[in-house]
Amino acid sequence: MITSETLENWTLNASAFFAISINFLLIVLILTKSPKAIGTYKHLMIYIATLELTYACCYVAEKPDIFTKDSAFLIITNTKESIFPVTISIWMDVVFIGFYGLSIALLAIHFIYRYLAISKSRLLESFQNWKLIFWLLFPILNAAIWIYVSYVILAATEDSDRFLEKYYLPTKKNGTKMEDLYHGGPFYYMTDKNGTEYINWKGFQGTWIVLTLIILSFTTMIYFGLKCYKTMGKLMKMTSVSEKYKSLQSQLFYALVFQTIIPVFLMHIPATMVYVTIFFNCSSEIFGQVLNMSIAMYPALNPLPTIFIVKHYRRAVMDHMCCRKAGRTDSKVYNVTRSGNNQSQSSP
Repeated sequence: MITSETLENWTLNASAFFAISINFLLIVLILTKSPKAIGTYKHLMIYIATLELTYACCYVAEKPDIFTKDSAFLIITNTKESIFPVTISIWMDVVFIGFYGLSIALLAIHFIYRYLAISKSRLLESFQNWKLIFWLLFPILNAAIWIYVSYVILAATEDSDRFLEKYYLPTKKNGTKMEDLYHGGPFYYMTDKNGTEYINWKGFQGTWIVLTLIILSFTTMIYFGLKCYKTMGKLMKMTSVSEKYKSLQSQLFYALVFQTIIPVFLMHIPATMVYVTIFFNCSSEIFGQVLNMSIAMYPALNPLPTIFIVKHYRRAVMDHMCCRKAGRTDSKVYNVTRSGNNQSQSSP
């Protein structure tokens, strides 16, 4: 009998496999089919595609789990299920959290670049050559703060260990023990070894830090997204700009908009629901399962807008599919013709 845990693992593994495949395809398309007008932006596109591909590979190897109950929102690594040694496996738990912080900051950088490119600002030169490294340091710094918060401020405690031993371990059917688990995350209302409940202020402290970073990234995206949209309207009215350039800038902008909508629905909204429920001490395991599934789907779906909205990439994929279809059709015609000729030759 297929259990819900088995079905969830199959779904997550399938999402990871698709994420690896689709991001690898996008990287190949960016390297081989990008028009010259894209310029340095292709490096940012490759950066985020490589990030998502790496995340999917690490997920297959590590399989982190999200457990939510009452006021606990814990990201768990089971070293027994990981292909990495225990020491590396423990670090992978916080690296996954760092990926989340890196991705939202990188989206903000994308919006800044799109506005500078459309407005033809002189600041666009800061994305050229080695100067691009300075822009990429901001997402890396953002990820480092997320890792610090999860590894230091929201680290596991004896009280959270007892909580997992009571509520999480009974859900595992593979003989997992507490010494196999490493976890961290916000846990607001805890119970000590004497059964006394207390408020874990570190949980609130860590939440406010990451919430500030999220608000900063989203504010940047909204601000430059609106400026980009207004500038785009002016660009479309200019007769001195070629239609190809207008079309390309429009495609890249709307691809970026969809790349922002996808994580909002797959990560931010489910995560917000979890934070609300743990604040009111009423969360349940289902919220963690939904968030775990949606986060796994993010790197698989996020490249699709770029592939299907940007005409150069979409055309390359469609041409490849049509060629394969035509090849199969020609093969069938050849086989039918050859079969008919053999029959005619064998007839008296």
